Amino acid sequence: MKWFFRTVIAAAAALLLVMFRNASSIKEKSHRVQLESKKGFKPFKIMFIADIHRKKLPEDFISCPVDAIIIGGDLTEKGVPLNRTADNLRILTETAPVYFIWGNNDREVGDRNLRKLMDYFSVTILDNQSVELFGQPNVKLVGIDYFSAGEAKVEWAYEDVDEDDTVIFVSHTPSIFKFIREERKAELLMAGHTHGGQIRLGKFGLYEKGAMIRRSDRYELVTNGYGTTTLHLRLGAEAEYHILDISPLKNRELQIV
Repeated sequence: MKWFFRTVIAAAAALLLVMFRNASSIKEKSHRVQLESKKGFKPFKIMFIADIHRKKLPEDFISCPVDAIIIGGDLTEKGVPLNRTADNLRILTETAPVYFIWGNNDREVGDRNLRKLMDYFSVTILDNQSVELFGQPNVKLVGIDYFSAGEAKVEWAYEDVDEDDTVIFVSHTPSIFKFIREERKAELLMAGHTHGGQIRLGKFGLYEKGAMIRRSDRYELVTNGYGTTTLHLRLGAEAEYHILDISPLKNRELQIV
């Protein structure tokens, strides 16, 4: 029986090593997306990254120029040194303007502390509001705070959005997507939070694996996230961030690569 237990222990150790390596290996995913637009807009490229948590971004992290970077929440969490978060923000803001929405773990380091860092690095925090992108008044980035109350946060966020605007909607959690589909307009919705289940056994996981999905006249991107929390392990849900080439739709057929 000793050989059996030794085999089991060896297999378990090997699996843990694989899951640790998976969590440490980050994949860049590229998407070309054409969005419905009544007024048209100049094409642009954005990076979407969420759930960095405890990880330190490498100095050479960004491999291609982008026009804006959107952090989809959980930039940090309890126990992460502020200087590590500052380094991550420095690396991101040296490349492009950065926009941030609150996740469920961010305030664990102190709301005031994080806001000071954001202000120092000129990061725009979307506290249930919208902003114009790249000086184009008909292209709006809408972001909501994870901890704001109920439907009110959506009302506030959409206050300056017009019917003819092309809307990119960002929330830390994808659970609100259903409400946006039914009650509001958005051509692209993005979220993180779920980590794609983080550890999956085939098709089974605590949450669905992240993906870019086309739904009728819009797209929904849920990322597996960049980092991990609690356990620095991944299986079947690779760590990732996203580069999106966005242009206006030139015909009625939605396209995505």
